[in-house]
Amino acid sequence: MVAGPVPSGCAARMRRYSDRVDHPGAPARRRWQEGLIVVAVAAEAAATTLLATSAIGRWQGVVALLLGVALLARHRHWPWLLPLVQIANAFSGSITVLIIATYTFSTRCPNRVLTLLFALLAAGTATLTPLLLMGDQPEAALMTIVLTTLVVAASTSIGLYTAVRRALLAELRERAEQAESGRAAAEEQARRAERTRIAREMHDIVAHKISLVALQAGALEVNPDMGREQVQQSASLIRGTATTALSELREVLGVLRGDEEQAPLAPQPTWEDVRRLVTTSQEAGVSVDLFDFIDDPVPDPLARTAFRVVQEGLTNIHKHAVHTRARVALIGEPGTDLVIEVSNVLPKGFTTDLPGARMGLSGIETRVTHAGGSITSGPTDDGRFEVRAVIPWPTAT
Repeated sequence: MVAGPVPSGCAARMRRYSDRVDHPGAPARRRWQEGLIVVAVAAEAAATTLLATSAIGRWQGVVALLLGVALLARHRHWPWLLPLVQIANAFSGSITVLIIATYTFSTRCPNRVLTLLFALLAAGTATLTPLLLMGDQPEAALMTIVLTTLVVAASTSIGLYTAVRRALLAELRERAEQAESGRAAAEEQARRAERTRIAREMHDIVAHKISLVALQAGALEVNPDMGREQVQQSASLIRGTATTALSELREVLGVLRGDEEQAPLAPQPTWEDVRRLVTTSQEAGVSVDLFDFIDDPVPDPLARTAFRVVQEGLTNIHKHAVHTRARVALIGEPGTDLVIEVSNVLPKGFTTDLPGARMGLSGIETRVTHAGGSITSGPTDDGRFEVRAVIPWPTAT
């Protein structure tokens, strides 16, 4: 691209601006506008040629027509094309070319100083021919200068207004697109968080109950000589546990479908349910001891978090350490921390066919962290595997 007679920094800025023809806010190229320019310039050129009384007048019409055709390339080459057209227009004196070139430069040039210089160039070249031809008519020459200046000022002002309006609309459009994109991202994040929450709820419900069912069924399998009464008791326990698991799972899926009337939420766990988890495991044949040092009423939100921690710890014991001794310790009081410890002796050579979701410990870690606490899990120095959660226990107000 050939640069016009402008400073190098401004020329580079104009070049970058002109190369981005399709950027938001750039003037769109429309066929009807191109056709209108050609018709307007051709009409003025024809009128100039027909009314000309000399060869110079006819050549002015031809030059005006050529300049009008050159304006069709203004979208790509305006930084150097429009100044050349404006200089050449000093010979043709075309008012149409003057208006189009001035307006086009004002709408595209990002530098207001260059726009002002172009307006002065346009006014100077447009008044040069009238001054030469009307040297003996000072009043007519003055009137021509005033009218030409007003035309240039109006074209430049309208062009600047159009440029500002286009930039503002482009910015508003970009902000709207960003807001729409941000809203879509937020909705997607909310959907993912909800899916994760539902998956954790289903894991908490299904994993614990099904592990109990598998444990009770395994006891029946390895003890074929059990008495009829014991078999009936174990079968009843299996049926009850499975029925409870299906009922709770149906409630979670009902909430997922949004059918709240047909699938109401089950009562949330309380502190008594935490103790009942240990009792249920003991009834299923797991050697687990409960060390409950809690004497004060436990708030329901804290009890729900403790329930999930104990539930997940016992579920892992059912899966991986059913033949070892385990213990659950609950320690704390208001104003301090609630400490929950679920541990078992590390098994030797025991394997299980129960699959793991690999999200239980991650789920309770999220719950405990959300409650402002901390949780650790892993082997201890005394040969045990321990899940230990420490959760703030606020004082009742």
